[in-house]
Amino acid sequence: QSELQVPVKMPKGGHTDPSDSKHEQKLQAVLLADSFTSTFRPITLDRSQPKVLCPLNNVTMLDYSIEFLAGAGVEELFVFCVHGAETVEEYVQNSTWTSSIRVTCVKDSNCTNAGDALRELDKRNLVQSDPFILMSGDVVTNVDIVPALAAHKARHKKDNSAIMTVLLKRVGGWDVTESAGEDEVVRASPLRSLSEDLVVGIDPHDQNRILLFDSDPSKSSLPLPTSFFSSHREIDVRTDMLDTGIDICSPDVLARFSDEFDYRDIRRQFVANSCAEEEEGLQNRIYAHILGPSEYAARIHDPRTYGAVSADLLRRWCYPVVPDNLPSGYEKRFRYVLQRRFMYREAKDGRTKIGRSSKMIGPGMVGSRCRIGESCIIKRTVIGNGCEINSNAKLQDSHLWQNVTIEEGATVIQSILCDGCTVKKGAVIGKGCIIGKGCVIGEGVVLPDFTRVTLCSDDDNEDDNFGDFGDDSDDSGFSSNDESLSEEDSGEDVESIVGQSNEGGAGAANASGVDTDHVAVGKDGIGRVWLPAALDDGEDSDYEDLANDQKGDPAGELVKSQSIGYDATHLFLQRLGIQEEEDDMFSDDEHTGMGGDGGEFDDNISFVVSGSSNMMSSNLNDGLMIAGRQRGVDVIKELKGLCLEHETSSPIENLAIELNSFKFSQNASYSDCVAGATQAILERIDIKSDTTPTELLAVLKEELNHWVPLFHKFCRGINEEKVVVMTVEEAAIGGDVIGEMLSRAPSFRLILQILHQEEVVSEEAIIAWAESRREEDPSSAIGKLFLQQPTQDFLEWLQEESESGSGSSDDDSSDEE
Repeated sequence: QSELQVPVKMPKGGHTDPSDSKHEQKLQAVLLADSFTSTFRPITLDRSQPKVLCPLNNVTMLDYSIEFLAGAGVEELFVFCVHGAETVEEYVQNSTWTSSIRVTCVKDSNCTNAGDALRELDKRNLVQSDPFILMSGDVVTNVDIVPALAAHKARHKKDNSAIMTVLLKRVGGWDVTESAGEDEVVRASPLRSLSEDLVVGIDPHDQNRILLFDSDPSKSSLPLPTSFFSSHREIDVRTDMLDTGIDICSPDVLARFSDEFDYRDIRRQFVANSCAEEEEGLQNRIYAHILGPSEYAARIHDPRTYGAVSADLLRRWCYPVVPDNLPSGYEKRFRYVLQRRFMYREAKDGRTKIGRSSKMIGPGMVGSRCRIGESCIIKRTVIGNGCEINSNAKLQDSHLWQNVTIEEGATVIQSILCDGCTVKKGAVIGKGCIIGKGCVIGEGVVLPDFTRVTLCSDDDNEDDNFGDFGDDSDDSGFSSNDESLSEEDSGEDVESIVGQSNEGGAGAANASGVDTDHVAVGKDGIGRVWLPAALDDGEDSDYEDLANDQKGDPAGELVKSQSIGYDATHLFLQRLGIQEEEDDMFSDDEHTGMGGDGGEFDDNISFVVSGSSNMMSSNLNDGLMIAGRQRGVDVIKELKGLCLEHETSSPIENLAIELNSFKFSQNASYSDCVAGATQAILERIDIKSDTTPTELLAVLKEELNHWVPLFHKFCRGINEEKVVVMTVEEAAIGGDVIGEMLSRAPSFRLILQILHQEEVVSEEAIIAWAESRREEDPSSAIGKLFLQQPTQDFLEWLQEESESGSGSSDDDSSDEE
């Protein structure tokens, strides 16, 4: 297992200008350990648990950032701490990083935003490196930042006003489309914070200089100075970019914050205002460095993006930042091995025992010294060290930190369980919940969705509650993005439970001095339900209107939107409505005025919105279509072509990179990727009219031996797995040689069976597909195929297996060695 190399010094060749009169400066970096948000409350109410010290896939979040900076050649790092500063400093002092990179904690409890932090750094005159790296402590990345550093230095040497480079990652814009039924389908990257809707204007002919930067989702239009069009012949307005939270800065940036004492937020004030400045002599030029297809970078804004980044690391999208290649220092104690079903298991310390009848499906991981009982069902879950999971427990899409106990028959769905908490027998934890350190959920308790339980009181409010990356107008601790959120939840409201608890009287105070809400957590439970503070009057008014429609409160709905398992469909629909309200702002007269009657624009100017469902262009032949997709491109056909060209002698990882790169370039979906791969496999196995079902089974199984890891990477959930089944179904009714063969019973059933056995599609996906087909006309081609007796026999067996929940022991035997 290769380890990530941690160089101590920057390379001295290739990037040093011979005209420099002094020796090369050591590269410095500033890491903001506070994101100045309250999205991780009530976890961060505990002074000993600041956000950057929370575990992500059994690795402390801060270590991902320091590992990256050490690998980038940073020799001196300043970690700026506000909340839990002593805890962070103690962690750094006890870590192994001090031997390879000098790490200094800069503490100031008076700072309430990122602007204050940068002004304090300028005051102390600590940063001497030009440039230096500025990043948030919640970033996970594998970026090679050396080329971006070199480009920034070259620009700044020619132009002193080129003081900042922002690293952006293309992830595709969001879009709302209609499905085959009546419901709308939202396509959006899970890495995006729902409190932001970033729009970036870039001049591609001027080294990607940023001319527009706005992330406020409440705006229906954005201003762009007309003077920019006289000096920039093309401006690409893009909505497909993700702000990675990594910047390359000259020390002048710190000085600018000292000059502008009212700047609180780096992005919404400093970057946005600097980009919009028209006066040539007053401009601070800011540029974008767009990451390559194989480079990964994302911020963990809240529990929702926490779950998304965790899944990406488990699926190896951030290679070499993967569970089996731990940051420096961890390899002395732990070593993870990738096993069947994309499960990582700690193998160095060992002593983990897993019941033979338990079923574990990845991507997921199990730490050291864990004990998992019999007949458990664990899907896509990260389990920390020292956890105990008793028999018949069910865990799905959840995160268990250290020393968590799950008693017999308990169920946990899409939740975070912090250190030392306990879920007692038969209890059910709904989606989006957070169970704080040391809390106990009593026997048989059903905790409603999006409930957050803690042992901390709100008096412990040294939290980083000042807005996202220094948000500028939210004293309540929430991001002031004026977004409108909604949620259709069938579960009981948390507020109603707390009301019942208060009516019935709070329980006895626990060891932490906090009264227990026994109605919420049970008679034998420990902890109280945490509720967010109300938003200020007039704040998030649109959001408040929708919250009233949902019979909820704005602050509570906002917290839901930051949780794992939140359905953002209504949020995007409402956002789409806001943005379409003023579509007529681009009237024919306005378009005419842009280019004629004395206008300053020529035929070469193009104004393009890329990456969303909207497009504005003065040149309609520029080849761009809706959602940033090139006109006339059949993405599934192109993806299929890439798969057909792939040689099985080459690693499947190479093909995954190609598909992912194409997906980003055409704003395709994971479903498109698996559809193209499935079509390619059916064509590669060379089905003939005289192929027998037995021969089909043999050749398909042999082919899948190479392709299964690819499906594990691109099947993000049931939807993509259903696409695999529907692609085979479409081929079976296609009418050509392949269709003729697949439509003959029992061929279709055999393919379903082998896809299930090889863990390409789950039983849940097949059952969901079957439910959607039960209403089909029996005389239609799809209906006839679905009603074939072998297929029905298999579905009946699968349904029985799903209901039993036990799984076959020979499928799971390798997990229990």
